[in-house]
This record gives sequence, structure tokens and C-alpha cells, in this order.
Amino acid sequence: MTDWLKQVKDSWNKTADSAWYQSLRTDDIIEKLAKDPASAFHPAVYDLIKEYIHDFRGKKVLLPSSGDNHAAFAFAVLGANVTSADISERQLEHAKEIADKLNLNIHFVCDDTTQLSNIKDNSFDLVYTSNGTHTWIADLSTMYKNIYRVLKSAGFSIMYDIHPFNRPFTCEVWNEPKIKKPYTETMPHCHWRIQDLINAMTEAELSIKRMEELQALNASFWFSYEELVKQSSENLERVNNWELNPMAALPAWITIITQK
Repeated sequence: MTDWLKQVKDSWNKTADSAWYQSLRTDDIIEKLAKDPASAFHPAVYDLIKEYIHDFRGKKVLLPSSGDNHAAFAFAVLGANVTSADISERQLEHAKEIADKLNLNIHFVCDDTTQLSNIKDNSFDLVYTSNGTHTWIADLSTMYKNIYRVLKSAGFSIMYDIHPFNRPFTCEVWNEPKIKKPYTETMPHCHWRIQDLINAMTEAELSIKRMEELQALNASFWFSYEELVKQSSENLERVNNWELNPMAALPAWITIITQK
């Protein structure tokens, strides 16, 4: 295991037990996911997913870097046969506890998203990566080549993550944008540009089907968990108004759909 990968694993094993991640596993949140699987996604992303895969019953879905596993639970509720893969054993342990409680069809695998070495070739109808995945990937090209490998013919890969346009800025809420680094400075923090994402996908011979740039829908985009719980209801309601919070004029999220 490389030093970088060990740092990622150790960081997420620790984060899995944090107050922030515990707040993502409350009974209320899990109950809402079980009743309304769409709540696991940005509404526009969910609409796109359903546009390309109308019925998930019997479909095989892989979630590399599955994190809080909200999307894994949602796809399982929709009837998919889900494989949840993550570098963090603690993340998977917490998720398995919830999946067992809800009697969901999810197979959990500890694996490096770049390699997917424990995932068989030509196996999945959909590979879905959610918010935060790309920030931990030091080799986009290898990751997308392995996503291509594990997809069935005509299978889809859908990514959803923070829009690269946010990366050059300090993202101070309520303040005018301040540049902290050039857009071209991608390393060492894996702050990939749009061209890096697209080039990695096309080099892997994935066909670009659609790209959407999306605004933030709630205050959780702008505040850390510690900051979020201290905000007034007024701040929570107005933070996505770009005339009050100038950074909200930029797209917050990006989603790209490709096909094998």
C-alpha cells in the first residue's frame, strides 16, 4: 500500500466515527432513505439517473468510494443488486449494520477505487461515484480504465462531485470570491479540472453522454458540520442567494454521464 493510500484509509476510518458521520446515520435519515430513495441524490442527478436506467430491479450497481453509503441504500431500495466498495473498513462496517437492519441486498468490499482489484470484469450495469470521490483519487486515468473494465457492454458510469470551478477560491461564505490558487494547480490535493475528468474518461474509451452543472440546494455545501449546527435559520435559508453570498453564483456540483 502506498503512503498516499494509507493516509486516505486512516483518514476515512477516523472520519467514519466522527460526529459528522454519525449525523448521517441517524434513524430519521435512514428511515427517510428507506421510504424515499430519491432523497439520497441531488434532484437533478436523480432525474438523470432515472432517464438512463428506468428500472433498477435486477440491475447490478457498483459504488466505488461508497462513503456514507446513502446512494448504496437508495439503489438497493430501488431493487438493484448493489456492491459497495470503499477503502475504509469502518465505513463499510457501519453501512453493513444499516443494510442488515433494513434487509437490503448489498455486498460490501474493501477496495481501492483506483484499482477495483476485487471487482470482476464486465459485471455492472452502472458504476456511480458520489460527492468527494475524486478528491482522493491520485490517478484518474487508471480509475476510469478500471471503471470501464468492470462495466458491462453499454453500461453507464455516472459521477457526481464538487464542481472544479470552486477549487481556486477560498469559498468564504457571504464574501466576494478570493483566489487562493490557479485553476491549473491540481496537486497535491487532487483538485481536478473539468478537462482532467473528461480526458480520463475518453482515454478509458468511455463515451460522454451528458454533463450537467448544478447549484447548491442547501446550506450543507457551504458549512462544515461544526459550523452548520450553529447557523441561524435565516442564514440557512439565504446562503444560496448569490446576491447575498457571491460564491453561490458559481455552480456547486458537476455530474457527467458516460457509457461503455
